[in-house]
Amino acid sequence: MGTLIEKRIELARHDPDTVVTGRLGMVKEALGGWAVQAFTPAQIREFKAIRDRIRSGAVPTYSLQDVKRRAKKHVPE
Repeated sequence: MGTLIEKRIELARHDPDTVVTGRLGMVKEALGGWAVQAFTPAQIREFKAIRDRIRSGAVPTYSLQDVKRRAKKHVPE
């Protein structure tokens, strides 16, 4: 099951309400990777401010390995 059409069919079979409620459209956007976002100018300024703080080193960043290691500390065995 690899194509978008096959995924839609499988989803509709799994959840019959999907077609009725319009959730199928949202799934299509998510699978297609083209969901449209409308951000306000204030939100865009905040995103850029966050980006600038990260680039300047003011905000710590972590590698994927660091994140996995830190997450494992919080998972009970």
